[in-house]
Amino acid sequence: MIDRISLTADKRVLQLVRAEGDAATLTLEAFSADGSHRVLPIGNATVTARTQHASGNVQVVAIDGGRVIPLEGGIATIEATVDHDGRRHAASTDVVVAPFYRDYHQTLVMKLFMGMEGDPTERLQATPMFQKPRDVLCTFADALEVIRKADNLTRGMPKIIYLVGWQKGGHDHGYPAWDEVNPTLKRPGDATALDSLRWLIREARQYNTTVSLHINMLDAYEQSPLWDEYVAKDCLARDEHGDLLSPGIQMRGEPMYNVVYPREWEEGLAQRRIDRLIAMIPELTEGQTIQIDVFIAQREGGTPISPWHAKPENGGLTPGRYVETQRDIFHYWREHGFDVTGEGIFWAHPPGEGFTGLQAMSWWYPSDPEYQMAIPECLMARGRTDRGSDGDFRFGSSMHGEEIWQEDRDAMPGFLGMFCRTTLPWHYLSRLDRLRIEGESLHYSDGVVAQTEAGRNVIRRGDFVLREGDDLFVPALWKAPEIIAYSKRGYESRTWTLPGEWCDVESVDLREITADGLRPRAEGAPVADGKLLLTLGEDEAVS
Repeated sequence: MIDRISLTADKRVLQLVRAEGDAATLTLEAFSADGSHRVLPIGNATVTARTQHASGNVQVVAIDGGRVIPLEGGIATIEATVDHDGRRHAASTDVVVAPFYRDYHQTLVMKLFMGMEGDPTERLQATPMFQKPRDVLCTFADALEVIRKADNLTRGMPKIIYLVGWQKGGHDHGYPAWDEVNPTLKRPGDATALDSLRWLIREARQYNTTVSLHINMLDAYEQSPLWDEYVAKDCLARDEHGDLLSPGIQMRGEPMYNVVYPREWEEGLAQRRIDRLIAMIPELTEGQTIQIDVFIAQREGGTPISPWHAKPENGGLTPGRYVETQRDIFHYWREHGFDVTGEGIFWAHPPGEGFTGLQAMSWWYPSDPEYQMAIPECLMARGRTDRGSDGDFRFGSSMHGEEIWQEDRDAMPGFLGMFCRTTLPWHYLSRLDRLRIEGESLHYSDGVVAQTEAGRNVIRRGDFVLREGDDLFVPALWKAPEIIAYSKRGYESRTWTLPGEWCDVESVDLREITADGLRPRAEGAPVADGKLLLTLGEDEAVS
């Protein structure tokens, strides 16, 4: 007699582009009221799959007998039903299809601002960025030193750094062209700035860092070498009357215009500029990642980017049509070996469109707990969730780095502390499954719980405490066996329990983490009964 059935898959996450032929095998079990159970042939059940989360509600998986075959990025619910003795029994399980070349939930993703030419409008003059010289904030040679120090401070965590303002004129100049590298960033000994950029990409690899580019597919400027062609082929936004529409201006004398994605795609111009960029910098292909800034489909309130083109008689290019083209663009980049990351999700798009299963990572990430429980980090990774704080400690957050480097790329004030308070616990938690929220406590797989205890934010796995307030003791899982301890305020003689995996450890070496590498602190510090006594100064981190 069957009391209930269960359905499980031997893989929770399937890879679409990294593991050819990847699939999950389903197991169906029947349980009796007395607790006994047996495996049922999958052929005894009706097995179906429905998409739970995916951009465009595409079919995420197919069912082939007892196997789940990945088709598109997203989350699918697999359901099995069995009719037995006049009763229908049902069970389900979820499968994630990750269509990305890189593991963004285990990678620190940052941007590095290189430079920006021109005079800002009055609206922008008061911002910190424009209070000091900015034509060249960081040359390609300078960038390698920034990357070296960041790698030391992050203990070699895998990193992706997108360069901002790498093109001629610096940030947001020259679009839609991407054909010329900013000559002011060139190394003295190189023939061209392109040579310097390619050198940086190659050299950064020794510091566990992939260097790629921050690009923009929306904006266009009259100074661009592609301007006349885009006007002639009707690929720029127009107002209700058919006149070219400038939604704003950042730099004096340089009105900004917008590309009409569907028209650009139809003319083959988007494909051409993507192809040209990849051919110009072949090293980008090895990094397999690109960031598209301001990749929007509509203005605030749903207003079309190009009101003239949105009219039925002029093509009916509504925000929905823009989204369709954006999906084509995501796929085109993927077919050429690239993941696409972006500035945000659910922002300047039709309601509910977050490009789930297409966009690998979001620079600004939703702070909504319901969304974060629904979408695993391996399907949409995060930058920051909060502009003014470290975000919700229960989920963790990552960091940007860009603002710190703009302030002082040599001293990097606050970089180490932000990394330890945000990215370090986020990296640990992102490997786990988010199971449920009970009250204010977030429960993960492997027995990990993030909750408030006696007014302090705590992350623990049983007796092993990874975080208490702004004191952290987190395994560096990318560099095992290593633990990083950090304190914002410092403490004297605090006892930390080591994780169970360290049960045989009798002593540890302590080294202070600095931008220039590890500095000896103590050799052979004793471990007694799985516990370590530690003293840290203010804003200090040790390995």
